[in-house]
Amino acid sequence: MPSITTNGVASAEVVPDIAIISLGVDTERPKAAAAARDNARAAQAIVGEIKAQGIEAKDINTLSVTLAPVYDEVTDANGRTKRTLRGYIAHNSLRVRIRDIEKAGVLAGELLDKGANSFDGIAFDYSQKEAKYNALLGDAVRDALLKANSYANGLGLKLGRVLEIAAHEPGDYYSGAVAGYAAKRVAAQAVPVEPGSEVVRTEVQVTWELAQ
Repeated sequence: MPSITTNGVASAEVVPDIAIISLGVDTERPKAAAAARDNARAAQAIVGEIKAQGIEAKDINTLSVTLAPVYDEVTDANGRTKRTLRGYIAHNSLRVRIRDIEKAGVLAGELLDKGANSFDGIAFDYSQKEAKYNALLGDAVRDALLKANSYANGLGLKLGRVLEIAAHEPGDYYSGAVAGYAAKRVAAQAVPVEPGSEVVRTEVQVTWELAQ
């Protein structure tokens, strides 16, 4: 059966309205139990502050909780390296979804002042993603149809039945805004947040039967 396949593309510019901040707490102590205990307390204090700012529990995600030994290395005059156990470091990392993007910078600054001492950056997302994607699918199919008609008309043929439609799934449209860094205990200061805009793009592949 003669057929023709075309790709249709559609895109739209969206302004992110959700911020996602990633941060953590590192606690080093001589004993493993003390490191784990103090780190848990510090992490719980940060979670409490996040909730106090109106962030729902469903938007707070623990990414990892780790405990590892820390060694000091000393090289003697003969080039031999000796490792000495210095203590243990506990780490707890969190990801927080902030649905009021204007609060993101202030909240990030406050959490750094409350005890978060590692900051892995701010990323962005947008709400109603499925509705935006569905709207783009219709535009992409129309683009594929326009191209197919152009080819068929040039050959003196007509488009028949649609035989197949394949859509490429959209990816996650996050963008890193602030690079991660080791945070110092300083007075609370808002982290600059400029979400800008992002281009959402989708593509479909449509196959038609060709008729005389």
